[in-house]
Amino acid sequence: MQAEFDINPTYEAFYIESLLWHTNSALDAIKEIGDWIEFVIEDNPKALDLPKEELFQKLQLIIQHAASISKFFWPIRKGEKGLHKKRGRKLRTSLSISEDSALKSRVLRDHIEHFDEKLDVYLTSNFVGEFIPQDVGLEYPEGEVPLHIFKGFYINPRIFVLLGNKYELIPIVQEVERIHDILLECVNCGYRLRSA
Repeated sequence: MQAEFDINPTYEAFYIESLLWHTNSALDAIKEIGDWIEFVIEDNPKALDLPKEELFQKLQLIIQHAASISKFFWPIRKGEKGLHKKRGRKLRTSLSISEDSALKSRVLRDHIEHFDEKLDVYLTSNFVGEFIPQDVGLEYPEGEVPLHIFKGFYINPRIFVLLGNKYELIPIVQEVERIHDILLECVNCGYRLRSA
C-alpha cells in the first residue's frame, strides 16, 4: 500500500512538523533582525542592544534553516527506489514550490554544509585588497581596492555576505514566510498536505 504514495498520508504530519520547526526557527530570527532594522532606520538607541555577533548569529540561523528546508524539496540523494526524490516532488507539489524558488540555490546549501572547506579555500586564495572580518552598514561598501568581506550585513537591499558571497535575504525570507503559512493551513486541515 505504501508504494502507491510518494508520502504515505499517515506520515504527512511528520513532514509538516519537521518543516514547521525550521520555518518557526527562521521566523524567530527574521523577527529579531526586522526589529533591529526598524531601530536602525528610526535612529533608535535600542539598535545598539543587538551586538554584531548576535546579529550575525541570527542571520546565519536564517540561512541555515533555509538550507535545511531546501533539502526537503530538493534532496541531495535519490534514495532507495527514488524514495527521497519522490518525497521532494510530493512536498514541492503540495506546497506550491516552483523550480525558481529562492530556496533552491545549491550555492547557499553548499556554503552552509561545507563551510569548513569553503573557509579553507577562501583563506588560502591569493587576495589583494582590504580584508573586513565583520561589517554592518546601510549599503554594501565600495572601495578603490578590492574588498574581501568575511561576514557582512547591509540593510539596503538586505544583503548578507558570507565568505564574500552575497545572499539577497528578502526573496529567502518571503519564501520561508509563504511556506510557513501553507504549512499552518496543512495543520488546520488535519495535518494533511494539499493535493495537487
